[in-house]
Amino acid sequence: DLDHFVAARSLDVEDALHAPRRGVLHNSTLVFLLASFHLHTPHLLLVILSVACATHQLRDGARRGLMFLPFGGTPPLPYPLYLALMSLLTLSFPRFLPPLQRTVQKDSLPLKEL
Repeated sequence: DLDHFVAARSLDVEDALHAPRRGVLHNSTLVFLLASFHLHTPHLLLVILSVACATHQLRDGARRGLMFLPFGGTPPLPYPLYLALMSLLTLSFPRFLPPLQRTVQKDSLPLKEL
């Protein structure tokens, strides 16, 4: 996580692991904004980024709670809630994928002669 190094103001791994504060990318409000933006403009890259950010947020939320700047944060998520949210996210992921558009030329299809 590059934001750990920014929060630690150091390129040292030990400093990044023990940063006094969390990085800006750990703000769950940003994930909700990204996800809501992608709902209006479905694009595969935005869907992948939204899911990657959301799973990262949930993993961090299970250890340290979710951070909703400027509103505050939550206590660490209970493990059963973490598992339920991860499962829900995984199962709902295909619903948000943009429709695949495939064009097939009629001449390119193999025809079976009888």
